[in-house]
Amino acid sequence: MTTFFIAFALFYVYHAQGITLGYHRLLSHKSLQVPKWLEYLVVSGGYLTLEGSPIFWVTTHRLHHRYSDHAGDPHAPKDGLWHAFVSWMWKPKVLISAEESQKIAPDLYRDPVYKFLHCNHTHWDGYLCLTFAVLFRLALYFAFGPVVLAANLLATAMSFLGPLLVNSVGHLRQFGYETYPCGDDSRNVWFVAMLSMGEGWHNNHHAFPQSARHGLTWKEPDPTWMTISVLKLLGIAKEIRLPKGQSHYAVAPKKEPVLAADAPAK
Repeated sequence: MTTFFIAFALFYVYHAQGITLGYHRLLSHKSLQVPKWLEYLVVSGGYLTLEGSPIFWVTTHRLHHRYSDHAGDPHAPKDGLWHAFVSWMWKPKVLISAEESQKIAPDLYRDPVYKFLHCNHTHWDGYLCLTFAVLFRLALYFAFGPVVLAANLLATAMSFLGPLLVNSVGHLRQFGYETYPCGDDSRNVWFVAMLSMGEGWHNNHHAFPQSARHGLTWKEPDPTWMTISVLKLLGIAKEIRLPKGQSHYAVAPKKEPVLAADAPAK
């Protein structure tokens, strides 16, 4: 059992922060900078959690911020809780064309790795992601046995659940609290934050979308921010963006303009 719990903890951090730190704070919002090799390593944790093409993920998320809880939001609970939770993946109400995708995430299209994983904006990107995920778990099985594989599968499932709860519960008025009026229904929900490595402080995030830190008080623990802080101490993470008053490199509330690379085209 010791092997199982150690493997689970390691894989949970790898996969969950692959989504939170990799896909979200590094790629979607450019909240910090790390060496490219480390970026790829972190993002691989999200990719192997079946999050799919980083370009598709980022374009969807940038559209979510542009139209949060309004027409054009790819996964708003106003279109149904089940839709916001998971069905938007196979029954999307918002379709993104190849041309729109390139306008929304030109920065990722310039990266040959992310462009390759996107498969020219076709459905093959999903099959490619599934193939890598299966091969990764076969390697785990043959290298470390069924106990480590089981730990990885549980960690993967829990990591995958985190962003689904952020998209759904994180936008329901009956949960959590709102610190910053953002013109949407984003909420800070503690149990979502605990499961998703700090992403559940979602109202804070919508107020300061480029901030590398989502839990903005001591009562709002943010494990992903703790990882970023360690990387900063090691001199690996740089250009870290924080809300005004918390850093010299400050970001403003979202009502003010964001960087062109982070904002989807109208």
